[in-house]
Amino acid sequence: MADDTLKHEEKQEVGIHPKPLRCRFHETEVYTIFCNDCNDFMCFKCIGQLHQKHELSQLQDADEAIRIEMFGLLLENKYAEHLSSLIDKVLDRGKELVQDEETITREIRTSVDKMKQNIDLAEKRLLSELRNAFESYQTSLQEQKSNINNLQTEIANLDVDKVPEFSLSHIINSLSEMKLCSSTSDKLLNHPKPGFQPKMEFSIGNLIETRSGKRDAGALPLQSSSNISTQTDYFEDSDTEWFDAEDFEEDDLIESSSDEITNEYPIKFQINPDIKLISKIVPISEKNAWIISNRKLLKIVDHTLQEDVYAETVDDIAILKDGCVLVLRRDKTFIMKLLPNRKLVRFADVGTINNFPYCICIRDNIVVIYLWYVTGSNQYGYACYTSRNNIIWMNTDGIVTKSLPFSESGRTRPCSIQNLESGLCVLYRLDIEPYLHSIELLEVKSDKCNKLYGFKGIYGMNPKRNFECGGMCADNAGNILVSDYRHHSVYVLDKELKYKSKLYDSKNELDKPTAISLLNDHIWVADGNQIFIFPYVNE
Repeated sequence: MADDTLKHEEKQEVGIHPKPLRCRFHETEVYTIFCNDCNDFMCFKCIGQLHQKHELSQLQDADEAIRIEMFGLLLENKYAEHLSSLIDKVLDRGKELVQDEETITREIRTSVDKMKQNIDLAEKRLLSELRNAFESYQTSLQEQKSNINNLQTEIANLDVDKVPEFSLSHIINSLSEMKLCSSTSDKLLNHPKPGFQPKMEFSIGNLIETRSGKRDAGALPLQSSSNISTQTDYFEDSDTEWFDAEDFEEDDLIESSSDEITNEYPIKFQINPDIKLISKIVPISEKNAWIISNRKLLKIVDHTLQEDVYAETVDDIAILKDGCVLVLRRDKTFIMKLLPNRKLVRFADVGTINNFPYCICIRDNIVVIYLWYVTGSNQYGYACYTSRNNIIWMNTDGIVTKSLPFSESGRTRPCSIQNLESGLCVLYRLDIEPYLHSIELLEVKSDKCNKLYGFKGIYGMNPKRNFECGGMCADNAGNILVSDYRHHSVYVLDKELKYKSKLYDSKNELDKPTAISLLNDHIWVADGNQIFIFPYVNE
């Protein structure tokens, strides 16, 4: 009798589900409604999301339809077949994950190794720059010490009783030397010492989620398996129908990562760490450029410095439309031309024994060359200098079309020139202050050269004592762009050489900007052994 009672109870338990009828999409809700269109059960929250305008009924009223569906599944064994297929896919994905983890582990380790190499290179570069900075400072101090000793000896030999017999120029020269010695000493003593500011930039990368071969930044973590479900027919072969919820997840991912999309510019790339200074940069495409460093002509291809040296001794260059490079040397009287096959040939003989080429530029197929030579004499112990200048215009065949010689007092040396519609803009270096510069716009006529405007700096109470310029170029509107080495910035001057606006500075990671150039509304800025490419908008 007890055995019969037990069998009866077991028979009653068949088909009774031990779990509550919780909605698989809304954990706090229970199944109460049946959708006749989707042949699926749901809760009240599901109606407004996935089953609008569908034919619905109470769950109890769908008893027969639900039992028929279960009968069909058990009879035809579809449910077992589908679950067996799913377990195979899950096992395959597990194997793929093991392989993927090994691959990504290698990628991470490779990236870390490269980061370590870059750190080692950065250490060598910083230590080398530090050594050079302190050696230069010590050399300047030693030179100044010698100057002071020489001046002490010279002054000590002067007899105070014979001062009335000295010429006025001799007295002025001696006093001037003392004042110059005092100001130079103050400048050296007050010169800022090198310091160090660490930048903790060790971002190696991020783990990201991939889908269909694409990588999505900021991917969401994988949800638990209990949440990966959808209201659809369980036995459709289409993966897209089985995982309809992925469509909504993809949209959410795109929306969440849209704020992370950034512009391509600015671009920053490092070149050979042995390069300390780039004196000239001329871009020829978005990724290629010619540069001069340590008086060597080098080339950048795809933002990478090539190992080849195209010319051993170069001071300035200009690029012809056919791709040939005009090469200028300050110790030679002729201009060379670098052909595409890398052969150097003579282009034009422009100088004399007393006049050498210092700068070159090209605009509208007109080549302009600035020649310079300084002479001096010593009268009554006072040095007098005169600069002999000659500006030459020629066509791209090397035929001189115009020449204008002129002389000036002093010894300002030309460093860079720009041929503008308003005149010739010249960047000068002051030889009496070898680190200071000035800019002049010259009105060039057939018989003389007049100074129209001048620029000597913008910062501080005495800006002309602080303007150290490493590069200059011009835009199509005639504005002049200059790099200010001491103030870590690049700014714009108008046609009258008045300060117009600042473009980029230390906030944009500029430290010691030197050579600059424009190409297709983008400005290339050389900074040590780095090159920046910024967008340029002429406002």
